[in-house]
Formats: sequence, structure tokens, C-alpha cells
Amino acid sequence: MAGKDPARSKRLTAELWAPRINGAATPRDRVVVLVDAARAHLAEDDPLWASLADQLGRYLKSAGFGS
Repeated sequence: MAGKDPARSKRLTAELWAPRINGAATPRDRVVVLVDAARAHLAEDDPLWASLADQLGRYLKSAGFGS
């Protein structure tokens, strides 16, 4: 697209999210911010969602959630 600088756009996005990610007080807070960032920037059909759901589901099951 004319007039667009992908590197600048990527840098500005990183600058926007970095304070939120780095400012998270606990690992849980950091995960919440990272998920929010992913929701803002990844498509609905991005393969990350399936992988994340699978991994988190297995972890919760092994921790006794839902059993």
C-alpha cells in the first residue's frame, strides 16, 4: 500500500504494547496483556488460537480442572 511503512507500523505497535507487557505485576497479569495484544492483532483463524487452546486445556485438565 502506498505511503505505508510496515517497519514503522511494527515499531509503533511494539512501543504501544511494551509498557503494558513490561508493566504487568504478575505472570497472570502479563498473560492477560499478551492475550489482549493477540486479540488485537491476530486474525480469528490464526493457528495460534488452536495451539493455545489445546495447550491451556491440557494444562488445566492435568491440574484437575473440569475432572
